[in-house]
Amino acid sequence: DNIQAKMFLVGNPMIVKHNEVAPAQHEMSPIFCVSNASADSNVLFMQVAAEEAEKLGLHVLFHEKPFKGINGSGKHCNWSVGTDTGANFFAPGKTDASSELYVTALACLAYGLRQYNELVRCTVAHAGNDHRLGAQEAPPAIISLYPGQGFEAHVDAIIAGGPLVGYNSEKKMVNPGTRNTMAVPSGVEDRNRTA
Repeated sequence: DNIQAKMFLVGNPMIVKHNEVAPAQHEMSPIFCVSNASADSNVLFMQVAAEEAEKLGLHVLFHEKPFKGINGSGKHCNWSVGTDTGANFFAPGKTDASSELYVTALACLAYGLRQYNELVRCTVAHAGNDHRLGAQEAPPAIISLYPGQGFEAHVDAIIAGGPLVGYNSEKKMVNPGTRNTMAVPSGVEDRNRTA
């Protein structure tokens, strides 16, 4: 809470704050904004976190895997593409025009990943990510795009000559499998567009 309050005071409010799977592993995310300001927010967050930890006689580790078998607190850089008026290219939207934009944007992203995968790999290749992804989560040399089964079926239909429009990002009730929590509405597609 101290870090979140301090970030708010310096003009960087956080939109997400929760515990992760490892002991004392936390995630906080600044509100999405243009990329250069977002990068500054991440660096400022690391500085504020380090300063606040020091006041408590602690130290923040921003390493993906600081200890064998325990997750660390690595940094994410989530991104999207949009216009200066707020149109998000990677949101399906509710109109035919936004659906066309979404399908076209994902096609362009897929093409770019295929044509320039070495460049994308160079932006994330370092010892920490190679260990984290290679040993624990996913092979680091593989760059994949998986928007979900429903969208994949829509792409197959387009390839077969169908229209760009017609994809609906549906929601369904997800049963958590416990009596302690009720079912919640959720998107049927994969939350992470890329891996």
